[in-house]
Amino acid sequence: MILKKIENSLKSNINVDFIDIFDNSASHNYSKNNLTHLTIIIISDAFININLIDRHRIIFNILKKEIKYKIYSITLYTYTIIEWKNKKNKKINFSKCLKKH
Repeated sequence: MILKKIENSLKSNINVDFIDIFDNSASHNYSKNNLTHLTIIIISDAFININLIDRHRIIFNILKKEIKYKIYSITLYTYTIIEWKNKKNKKINFSKCLKKH
């Protein structure tokens, strides 16, 4: 499945301490069979001294083959281990949007 392929691509290109991938497509009024909206949480010290935009560029560059023409939206949460420890007691806001007809 594509989620496992995405996970494997990230793990093979970044020294990942933790990764979690959520399929949020159902929250966006898309068919259950269509993978359109993802949320990815990645914790890695590979992000030390790398700003948020560059972290996201790294991820998108790794996933460009997997996401080409298939995924409409990816929300990324990228943290170092220390950033995650400081954040873990705070809830991450997974906003939901609904497609209006």
